[in-house]
Amino acid sequence: MNNRRLTQHRNGISIVGLICMMAFNNHYVLAATPPTPMFNKVTQESRLSSFPAWKYGGPVTVDLNRDGNYDLLLTNHDQWPTQLFYGSNKGAFTSGPHLLAQADVHGISAADYDNDGEVDVIITLGGGNGTQPKPPRLFKQQRGKFVDVTVQSGLANMGARGRSARWLDVDNDGDLDLIQINAEKMITEDVPRNLLFINQGDGKFKYHSSPLFEDIDAEKILISQLNDDQYPDLITFNAYSALQIWLGKINGQYENATKQYLPAHLQDVGFVTAIAQTDIENDGDTDLYLARGKSYYQIANNALSFDKKTTRLDIRDEGNKSQDGISFTSQGPIKLGDFYHFPRGPKLIKLPVFIGQHHARIDPPKRSITLTPELAKGKPTITESGWYIHYVGQIQQGENKGQHQWRLDWKLNDNLAWDIRASITGVTSIQPDWQPQALGVDDILLVNDNGRFVDASSRLPPQSKHNNWGVISADFDNNTYSDFFVYRFGELNKRVEDILLLNHQGQFTQVEGHGATALGSQAHGDMGTAFDIDKDGFVDIISGDDDNGQWQVFNNLGGVAQAASKANFIIVNVGYSASGIDPLGAKVVIEYHQKSATQAKGKIDKQVFTVGSISAAHSQSLMNIAHFGLGEANQVKTITVTWRDNSQLQQHDVAASQWISMGN
Repeated sequence: MNNRRLTQHRNGISIVGLICMMAFNNHYVLAATPPTPMFNKVTQESRLSSFPAWKYGGPVTVDLNRDGNYDLLLTNHDQWPTQLFYGSNKGAFTSGPHLLAQADVHGISAADYDNDGEVDVIITLGGGNGTQPKPPRLFKQQRGKFVDVTVQSGLANMGARGRSARWLDVDNDGDLDLIQINAEKMITEDVPRNLLFINQGDGKFKYHSSPLFEDIDAEKILISQLNDDQYPDLITFNAYSALQIWLGKINGQYENATKQYLPAHLQDVGFVTAIAQTDIENDGDTDLYLARGKSYYQIANNALSFDKKTTRLDIRDEGNKSQDGISFTSQGPIKLGDFYHFPRGPKLIKLPVFIGQHHARIDPPKRSITLTPELAKGKPTITESGWYIHYVGQIQQGENKGQHQWRLDWKLNDNLAWDIRASITGVTSIQPDWQPQALGVDDILLVNDNGRFVDASSRLPPQSKHNNWGVISADFDNNTYSDFFVYRFGELNKRVEDILLLNHQGQFTQVEGHGATALGSQAHGDMGTAFDIDKDGFVDIISGDDDNGQWQVFNNLGGVAQAASKANFIIVNVGYSASGIDPLGAKVVIEYHQKSATQAKGKIDKQVFTVGSISAAHSQSLMNIAHFGLGEANQVKTITVTWRDNSQLQQHDVAASQWISMGN
């Protein structure tokens, strides 16, 4: 039975799952193929309540209270507070305290910076477009309570247009230091763009000069270990500038190694929105998936979506001083809806809709408004900022004969918004005054080949050429190979299905109809996380839908078919080393014998997991609960954990499909 590609569901359970259950109950024998993972939305059951907000590349996944369950820190950017949810072993979350009720939150990172056994949190804040640079806010955990120690820690003296903070052991002395990658500074700012703070070991940090690092042009960052020299390396990126690779050196300095690691045709690659790092071929090397797309500001320039089937036209344009327009046709009346602008600056403005030559004014409609030709006759005089729509007349000849001709213009007399948006239904054809921009950008798959990345993007499906904003990685089908889940921006006002890519020995198959996207909304795919929420051995998905979307939870139904399909696992909870080193950066290596008929006799398979953030945009997770799919293997020969100080622990002959803990 070929179940690698599937598009049908029934009541949230895949057809494969139903067949496997029936086969098991009737003692049928099926080939030992891992089940195709299908997902069921369980947001309500999980109690992960959220606000309609801008997600900004979250969430943070971390075991904050060290109970063996991942917790979540959710970014909500500018309208709602940062949310904390504690996980449980039953798949349900409990709401915790709001760490920060302040707006303009971008990135969040979590780690135990003072080595007291409790995980702390740092939050970066924007700088009011450079007018009010702000330091990050550091929250020290004290028996489950989070205390703001920004001033005491020495971090309050230097502000910036904060974007992405990261915990890492810059100087390899055992405690965690802090770096902050920020938005481009304004001329009036007299501090470096990016900031590096060395941990003094007494709860305080001290600014440390690192000239090359301070001038990196990026807003997002992934911490990695590319050359195994104990100094963490940086992969910096955003949608506006080229991706760069920086090798960590002694004394907090960095070397630009982009040309050393990337092929020539990718040494200036841009439009990178998020990165996932994993070992896709189980050869011990770090491979990279680069999700690529255009940001809101790049999209907001002559962008449109037109669906002839639904007759809906969506438009986005820049909010700067400008004037533009589009002509379109209809069979009859049209409906105006979703006229909106993304506010810019503290002063609230309105961009009204003016109708016909008499300039009948409608403030941006909150609901659909029907407009007939009779109500919109006559060409308007375009003077003040706003939208102008009028009826031109009935078409007398050509393929659109008998249809109604309309005109929509918009004018901004100053830089008033970050973008402007409009939606009209009842449209049969369009004639823009400009060439609509193409939003799709090719994703890139980089495979590590002896210390240099090779472009393996040809292994990816056509959907990876769309506008993609996020990517996460996990072994969703427990077949021993890491898969990818890619978040798609979608249409301007329509959520589309995200991409699930199953990995088999480094080759990928796309699964359609997987159920792990909340379709039917006007939100967009942004970023998420993947871990086993309900402790059934299969990795689930949590997704943040941007542009006033919600956080969503999806349960992996692989466990339904597990008994018939043989998809074992092992999960290792990494604690502190014997010398007290925290888990960040620890490497977990498992060795086992796979029972496949094609497996070479005596061959030992190996998988590697590094504690930290598997994927990243603005936020950094601390994932110290390592999930490994084992396929048919029912025992792990050796589990080795190596901490940053090179101390090790091992366990031998561990039975599959269980959770174990290693370290203090």
